[in-house]
Amino acid sequence: AATLAGVAVPFLAFFASCAALAVSAVAAGLAWRKSRAQEILVPLLLIIAAIGVGIAQPLGLKVLALPKADGLPYMPVESRVVKTYGEGVWFEGIAAGPDGTLYLGANRGLDFARSDYWRDAEGQVIARSPDGNERLLFRMPKGSAAGVITIGSDGTLYMTSNGATPSVWRLPYNGNPELFIRLPEGAWPNGIDFGPDGKLYVADSNLGVVWRVDTQSGRIERAVDDKQLRARPFISLAPGANGLHFRGSDMIVTVSDHTTLLAYALQSDGRFGEPQVLATGIPGDDFAIGEDGSLYVTTHPYDTIVQILSSGERRVIGDARQRIIGATDAVFGRAPGDRDTLYVVTDGGAFTGGPHTRGELIALKPRALTSRTNER
Repeated sequence: AATLAGVAVPFLAFFASCAALAVSAVAAGLAWRKSRAQEILVPLLLIIAAIGVGIAQPLGLKVLALPKADGLPYMPVESRVVKTYGEGVWFEGIAAGPDGTLYLGANRGLDFARSDYWRDAEGQVIARSPDGNERLLFRMPKGSAAGVITIGSDGTLYMTSNGATPSVWRLPYNGNPELFIRLPEGAWPNGIDFGPDGKLYVADSNLGVVWRVDTQSGRIERAVDDKQLRARPFISLAPGANGLHFRGSDMIVTVSDHTTLLAYALQSDGRFGEPQVLATGIPGDDFAIGEDGSLYVTTHPYDTIVQILSSGERRVIGDARQRIIGATDAVFGRAPGDRDTLYVVTDGGAFTGGPHTRGELIALKPRALTSRTNER
């Protein structure tokens, strides 16, 4: 039964194997007490099989071991659903161009029940203009998931991609997309941003590393290698280092599995100092930074947007009641009259809803809340 559950519903495999293990252990114990050695063999084989299935399909254990988010006050802001996309369209990243165009990193065919969840991925980049018109900018090779996007000063898009070849893609303005850099085997490129030194920085969710990339030469080096950026071995479902953005010279990184936000100061010699803990209890995915320095953190399967003020005060400004379901990334608009709008992309709750969920683009207006708070 455990084996069949592992094939049909990987999430149930761990729990089925635990049940099979318990039943088989009782049967083996009864046979031992009755001195029926010949009857012990089958329960022992079932015990071995159950342990094997539990190790091979630990998804259930990983779900149970997900980190706990702090309970925070709920202070909702104005919100609206901009668009609900087709069935099975899940978003991973969003960036805003200087002309107000939103660039969305979308995927079909992801399977979060598998370690190689990207195996059948069909990634793409969608450009959404301020008037709401959309066009497909780039379709990725099958098996490469569209990730997080950042935009260079010349309008070039850079996007992380996890797959058989962990990589960063480059989409020049009015040019042809290209696979820009390949990262080492076992890497999981995720959050991405430009630093004040003009270099590109990439958070690695698996290796616990931040990569520094020279966009002129393509040279790659480890800028930060810190155990605080690594997820717990075996039992973690949440990533390690995840979202990454610069606030001045501080490189801020969310570490989902540890529910922390860390800030590394970029020094004049190019090295980073020891991390400062900005917040705990927030299993952040990615985040946006407001003009006043406040952070707006998406929490993916926790279905919230958490605002962190410069004072350290934390509160939930959006949750499932505002369609914040599976929120993965956020960005402030850059078009005139749109700079106070926080755009959030979601996967519609793919972890629990499965392949039929629909990703959404949600718009929030958090500035009014910040202004009221500052007046107190």
